[in-house]
Amino acid sequence: MLGGGYTFLDKISSKQILEWAPEHFSVSDGDAYGTFDVIVAREKFRDDCSVEGFRLEVKDSKYHVHTAIPSITKFSGPASDKIDKFGFSFTISENHSHQIAEGNAILLAHIDYMCPEGPTVVNYPDTENLIFNITNE
Repeated sequence: MLGGGYTFLDKISSKQILEWAPEHFSVSDGDAYGTFDVIVAREKFRDDCSVEGFRLEVKDSKYHVHTAIPSITKFSGPASDKIDKFGFSFTISENHSHQIAEGNAILLAHIDYMCPEGPTVVNYPDTENLIFNITNE
């Protein structure tokens, strides 16, 4: 299709599940023992893959990786040619909160999909909009 339209053929010929829209991402700053708010955005291309898992981690200013607990366990929504924003919150695991270094951190996420061609992992992109500040007050 001419003119940049999104067609059914585009949908079935691509194996890409989604494309992130990192310009819409944000993570709130906060205390290591508190709650952080997140906004992420994506354009979803496929409806034939189910979300099987969602894992979050925080890489602190000393580059140590810590487990984070999201307020949600799965995302859902139909494939579309529009960017879809959604929000959630997370806390840092209790057995990691006391170990986390103050300063800039980055949010990492791993989404496990089951697709007809097999399992696929999609990670958050490398973007400055996932950097946030952690304090230990």
